[in-house]
Parts: sequence; C-alpha cells; structure tokens
Amino acid sequence: MTNQSPEQTQEVSQSADAEPHTPTAGPESRLIPVSEAIKYRRRAQQAESVLQQFEQRLEDTQTQLEERLDQLAKAESQRDEFRHQIDTLHTQSSAERMLRDAGVADIETAMALLEKRIVFSNDIDEKQMRQAVDQLLQTKPILTSVPTGLPGKTASARVDGVDAAARLTRSATQAAQTGNRRDVAEYLRLRRQENNNY
Repeated sequence: MTNQSPEQTQEVSQSADAEPHTPTAGPESRLIPVSEAIKYRRRAQQAESVLQQFEQRLEDTQTQLEERLDQLAKAESQRDEFRHQIDTLHTQSSAERMLRDAGVADIETAMALLEKRIVFSNDIDEKQMRQAVDQLLQTKPILTSVPTGLPGKTASARVDGVDAAARLTRSATQAAQTGNRRDVAEYLRLRRQENNNY
C-alpha cells in the first residue's frame, strides 16, 4: 500500500487521461514541388559553371601576366646589357681620342697596353682615364716618338685627324643615346677606318 496524497493521485490520473502530444503540420512542413526543385538545381549548376569559367579566365590572365613580366624582365636585362656595351665603346673612344691628342701614332698598340691598366667596361670618368693615359705615356714614351726617317704629319693630315676624331666622337655619342644597331655599326666602322689610317 502506497502512501500518496489525494493531490498526487489526482495529478497521476489527469496525466494518464491526457492524449499524447502530436506536432501539428504547419506551412514549414510542406514539400517543394519536383519542378521547383529541378529549377533550383539547374540554377545552381549554371552558377557553378559560370564560377568555373571565371576562375579559369582568372588563371589564364595570371599566367599571361607572369609571361609578360618575364618578357619585360628579359627585355630590361638586354637593354641594360646593351647600354653597358655602348658605355664601354664610349669609354674606349674617349681613350683613343686622348691617345691621339697626345701624339700616339700606333693607337691599337697603345690601347692594348692601356687595357692592362684599366677595365673599359667599368665606370671610368674622364679624370681617371686621363691619369691612366698619362701614366702609360710616361712608362712608354716610345708611343709618342716619331720613327727616324719618317716624315712628320703635315698640317692637313692633322686637320683630317681632328675631323675624323670629331666624327668618331659624334658617332659614339649618337650610338650611346639612341641604342640603335645601325648607329653602333656606323661607330664601329668609323673606328676601324680611323685605326687603319694610323
């Protein structure tokens, strides 16, 4: 025999008589029609397809950009190398002019000896070049001496030499400024021509 109060007995009776709770069907529990579901799926597939196309275009654009950057880097490297060659030619032209002004007859020999003292490809200013030429002529005075039995240069020959040197300097300057292969070839031609005259 259980000792329950009348209130507890009444509560148990009411809970036993109550019907079990069943959820009511609301608007959220309605199913989507098949045609609508197919329509949504197609839209999702189209959106994914468009997204993939944009991603592919972006990847192609990045690849093209990297290729262009590589080409630009190579072009800049070639430009710097060509400018360096032009600067070297200009330095050699200045050295030849200084040697010629000092009365050196054999320019090729003097240039070969001068290259042992300085590096034309380095950045050399006019003062350093002048010092190198002066030191060379002090140690090798035979470069400026006229061989016995040979006539000295006439005034017209000296004028022609000055004109040729001026043309060579102008050609070297133009080649250095424009970087045009034709200008460089013209400078080299004048340089060879002038070296053959001595």
